[in-house]
Amino acid sequence: MTIHVTPDSPLPRRFTAGDLRLMLESGILREDERIELLDGELVEMAAKGFAHDVVKNALMRRLVPALPDTIYLGIESTLQLRPNLLLEPDLLLAPVSARSASPEGFCTIPGSEILLVIEVAASSLAYDRGRKAVLYARHGVREYWVIDAQERTASVHREPATAGYRDVTELPREAILRPQADALTALGVALADLG
Repeated sequence: MTIHVTPDSPLPRRFTAGDLRLMLESGILREDERIELLDGELVEMAAKGFAHDVVKNALMRRLVPALPDTIYLGIESTLQLRPNLLLEPDLLLAPVSARSASPEGFCTIPGSEILLVIEVAASSLAYDRGRKAVLYARHGVREYWVIDAQERTASVHREPATAGYRDVTELPREAILRPQADALTALGVALADLG
């Protein structure tokens, strides 16, 4: 289908984190609604299925005992990277000292301070490896893992650049994931053990 846009056609409405906060406060949106704000566009997220929950739970059980108190573990926390960008990573690791509240009341951490973002994907695999990977890379997130909840394989993204990550490695089910950040050297996650 082709949609013709004339000079009089209204442009799509772009939102900010402030707009989202007002929608939450006024009841237009509920706190439990699964949405992300990508460059001003509201994107509804799919419901999370059984495989996603099994893998995410297994990851948390392995990460929590190995993390020092100086590391913040965000679990499905809304992360504001700029006024029109709110993401909800499954897991996020960063120094506790880098975390603060944005003026709109969302968690904000400079991308370059984020040590690792992990997305567990089933139906959102292409979205997480594509659009979200580019957004995290643009903001300097050092390392980004996308774990396929069905296959228990992973894409490890490193070396962020404006157009995306320069180094993307596909790992098989037999692999052990190890973050590069010095503060996370105690972590090692065997993909095969994630449920």
